[in-house]
Amino acid sequence: MAQDEDGATGKRSSGSRTLARGLALLTALGDHSDGATVSGLADATGLDRAVLYRLLDTLTAEGFVTRDSETRKYRLGLSMLELGVRAAQGLEVRRLAGPPLKALSEDTNETACLAVRDRDDLVVVEVIEPGDRFVQVNYRVGFRHELGVAAHGKALLAFLPEGARIPELQSVRQRGVAYTRDELEPGASGVAAPVFDHTGRAVAAVGIVAPTARLPEPETIALRVLRSAREISERLGWRPRRAT
Repeated sequence: MAQDEDGATGKRSSGSRTLARGLALLTALGDHSDGATVSGLADATGLDRAVLYRLLDTLTAEGFVTRDSETRKYRLGLSMLELGVRAAQGLEVRRLAGPPLKALSEDTNETACLAVRDRDDLVVVEVIEPGDRFVQVNYRVGFRHELGVAAHGKALLAFLPEGARIPELQSVRQRGVAYTRDELEPGASGVAAPVFDHTGRAVAAVGIVAPTARLPEPETIALRVLRSAREISERLGWRPRRAT
């Protein structure tokens, strides 16, 4: 297969070639815990130095790579660490939430969902659906929407530092659970509560989504949703604060 001047193979678009090179560069940096020079990175990736400098400048500006001015070596930056932490948290929450989420779906006979934050968005990472419901809300794994929207988004944002300053979320903070009706889509409603990790930080939201007609009084299942959120939080190491 023919190679282009920068060592990339195959017929790829300019954007995909740049992405592939950037990923190869980050992988190479990950293999050099003590840092790597441009010469070493060129040997490791097979990329032209001019291309490497362009990629390194972009990645450094975004915080994914950092450069030591004395040794002139490049290392992975804090933005990579932040992404890794977010990914690990999402996977850990999803793994530990399995049994409580399944129980929530069985007890309510509705679709139970777990969602986590991805920067300014909320992403659904797990869904348990009842087997005997013909009509269900289309809230699937991988579905993404703006943080602070719908029950899951409001439940999580209300307990984040930036959410504490939003007056509209005051009622969510007071009762510990969010209700929404016809917000993401007409005819769909939700009830959700935040999930906390061992430090007491809100890291996810758990709840149910259902056709509005089947959820005329969402308050009736609020306690069940809160119990599920507490169970998952405790699995993550969270413990309630003791009164002093």
